[in-house]
Amino acid sequence: MSQITGNNEENTEMTNIVDKETKLAHNGTETEFADMKIETSSTEKENESLETQKPKKWKKREKKEKKVKQPMDKAKKKKLRRRILAGAAIVLIAVFLIRNSIVAKNTNPVVYTMEAAVEDVEQTLRTGGTVKSMESKSYFASVAVPVSEVMVSAGDKVKKGDVLLKYDETALTQTRQEAELKLASNEGNYDSSIYKNNQYIADLSEANTNLDVLDQQIADNENYLKELQKKIEDKKAWYANQGALLQVSLLEWEKTIQDEKQALDERNAEDAQRDMNDKEKREKEEKDDAAKAQIDSDEETYLELQQQVQYNAYEQQNNQEIRDLERQAADVEALIADYKEYRAEMVSQKTSSENGVLDAGSKDKLEADTALQKLENGEILTAVDAAEDGVLADFAGVVTEVEIVEGATPAENSKLLVLESMENVLVRVNVSKYDLEKLAVGQRTEVDIAGRTYEGEVAKIDGMATVNSNGSAVVGVDITIDNPDDGIFLGVEAKVTVHTALAEGVVAIPMELINSDREGDFVYVEENGIVAKRRVTVGISSESVCEIREGLAAGEKVILSNGEELEEGMPVTAVSQE
Repeated sequence: MSQITGNNEENTEMTNIVDKETKLAHNGTETEFADMKIETSSTEKENESLETQKPKKWKKREKKEKKVKQPMDKAKKKKLRRRILAGAAIVLIAVFLIRNSIVAKNTNPVVYTMEAAVEDVEQTLRTGGTVKSMESKSYFASVAVPVSEVMVSAGDKVKKGDVLLKYDETALTQTRQEAELKLASNEGNYDSSIYKNNQYIADLSEANTNLDVLDQQIADNENYLKELQKKIEDKKAWYANQGALLQVSLLEWEKTIQDEKQALDERNAEDAQRDMNDKEKREKEEKDDAAKAQIDSDEETYLELQQQVQYNAYEQQNNQEIRDLERQAADVEALIADYKEYRAEMVSQKTSSENGVLDAGSKDKLEADTALQKLENGEILTAVDAAEDGVLADFAGVVTEVEIVEGATPAENSKLLVLESMENVLVRVNVSKYDLEKLAVGQRTEVDIAGRTYEGEVAKIDGMATVNSNGSAVVGVDITIDNPDDGIFLGVEAKVTVHTALAEGVVAIPMELINSDREGDFVYVEENGIVAKRRVTVGISSESVCEIREGLAAGEKVILSNGEELEEGMPVTAVSQE
């Protein structure tokens, strides 16, 4: 089959040759029969013409025959012509087939090639998923009050602030009154108990109050005393540090002056041992004057440092700020001592009055019961205030569950309905391990929902796999939608296209041109009429072409074959396939 296909060009050429030969045969036959058409006006002319044209054999045969041969009629001529043409065609076809077989055996196989092109290759992943909401809220009954009206059903779309359901107003008013009465009764019982024990707890209350105040004052003044002592220590440390630094500077300047004097003496000693001209003497005097001036300046600085050291020593002993701080600290110490003395008196008063006061357990129980009743009834009042306007939608979304009906009284904290956001939605898809390596957070996507396309991106890739209904391990991926609108429907299937990779300006060929064996991928290329096997490194691929990273250059002619009938080094005739 490949040989016949490979010889299409030679077959076409042979067909043209046969057509030409058939035409020539046809024309020759027509000429022969045209010669036989002789028109005469009389029988004598016809016989005379025949006598002239007849060959010698015919003349001898006519001597034996008695009758003269008449010319054929038109029907016989036409029938004879058809037979001659048919015979000629059969002969020509046989010649053509024999010649074509001989040519095919001696012709290189024809292969079709395609040039490797430079283009952009974009890899995408197409999959499907389910539209889900990123934000969901369940609403629970804050009060056990009958529901007068349910405004929504499952599947309804609502806006932020829409009323989802309403409570019975009469029942809300009654619940409010009951909570207020219970709160007032509880407070009255507590006040009565406290009043009966006031005579026993007056002194104790005073003592407790004063002790709390005294403890706070003592603590505050002790903290203040620590701050004053810290300031005094820091101030003294600062002066001590400054004194140390001055001493160090004094020693450094003293050494500097000594070094300068020694350098001057050494230079003078050296100059005294050599003869100098007037210019050198003048230069020496200038240097000596400069050195002496520097020494004088440094000695003045040294004297100033000595004065600062003396001043620092005085300040360490007589600094006014330090003395003021020390006086303040002494005053605070005296005040703390007074507070502690008064506190001791309050402790004694408390101890003497505790026998007439309720014991700690009874008091704690009374206070706990009162606080609990206040808390419970206060929460009921708060819940009633919130329920007066009904249950409102916190955001725009879709009601996905309604578990209450009009007229029913829900139990406190029972679920009423569920609202899922339409402003924050995503598509949940599951991918296999083969597609997982192509995905990354941040990749852009197109999401088709009910015929409408939205842009989005890969927002999350799960860190673990799950097993789907087919028993295959899949990994969940969340695709967010940039600008959701009313065309979004929760729970529906969505088609997702993820733009996973883009290679710009790379060598690319159709995927079907790539072959594989144990050593890897390869293609067949045509080089000067010879088949060459070329190893290639394949990159990303689109739906039509794939990237060739190594092994193939742009413009090379790749053979359109699966490699089964080709061998490296085989001579071929290449035909470009656009």
